[in-house]
Amino acid sequence: MILVGDVGGTNTRFALAEPQGGDWRFTRQQQQATNPRVLEDLARYLATASLPPLEAAAFCGAGPVLEDGSIQLTNAELRLDPAELARSAGLTRVVLVNDFAAVAHAIPRLPAGAFAACGGGPGRPLSPRVVLGPGTGLGIAIFAPGRDEWVVIPGDGGHADLAPVDDEELAAWHALRERHGRVSAETVLCGPGLERLHAALTPGESRRASEIAEAAWSGDGPAARAVALFTRWLGRVAGNLALTAGATGGVYLAGGVIPAWGEHFDARAFRAAFEDKPPYTDWLRAVPTSIVRHPQPGLYGLATLAAGR
Repeated sequence: MILVGDVGGTNTRFALAEPQGGDWRFTRQQQQATNPRVLEDLARYLATASLPPLEAAAFCGAGPVLEDGSIQLTNAELRLDPAELARSAGLTRVVLVNDFAAVAHAIPRLPAGAFAACGGGPGRPLSPRVVLGPGTGLGIAIFAPGRDEWVVIPGDGGHADLAPVDDEELAAWHALRERHGRVSAETVLCGPGLERLHAALTPGESRRASEIAEAAWSGDGPAARAVALFTRWLGRVAGNLALTAGATGGVYLAGGVIPAWGEHFDARAFRAAFEDKPPYTDWLRAVPTSIVRHPQPGLYGLATLAAGR
């Protein structure tokens, strides 16, 4: 039995993973709001059930891995220490990685049904790939096939600068800069970012991201404009990452926002912005993009890492 835990900027998830026919089965899943008492939450989780002995444990956090192996969450006042997590789990050691590194480890091993294609060609199977995901923040990782296994490079590309390309984007960018100072990709491309974008476009209004999306699907003009700009900028950033990584193997959209939009996600507008980079338009047109539909790709990647697969 493997213990897995995903500590995000908003929610923390614990589960037990056990192999099942070459796949993973997750049981006793528990979710709570992320808070500084994560070790206490973990201890309570382990104490509330009669668990078999743990073989291994793996955790991920929404922040960079520091030199000492710990993770300082970017959007929450919380630091994860591998030694403390190991003691709480009753193990000598645990795996601790960035949250999108965990997702990247999962993607090459997930079944085909875990993805929904949203444009591009078939891709090159043994080539670099990129995963990005708007959620509480904007997570990003690059991964490529190595000699014996996939090599994952987590990064903080969500904090790279966000550039406007047309006049509408420029006007929105100026409004965001006036309110928030420097405009990074994560300023816009996350749940709170959609709220910031809508507020910048519609001064005096304040809505939650879920309310903005629902209003957009119902025909509300300002909400629809915010969602359209969000989608376009997501395509531009995804295309930038594809060029930077040489990701002819594909680009994957994960996180809490886009999978939740389902059929409302405007894949055509996303792809138009993704490909709008002459003289590399034809090159990008061949790069496949997909939405990760698996409900817990991070936990899947953690189980894989803990098992040494």
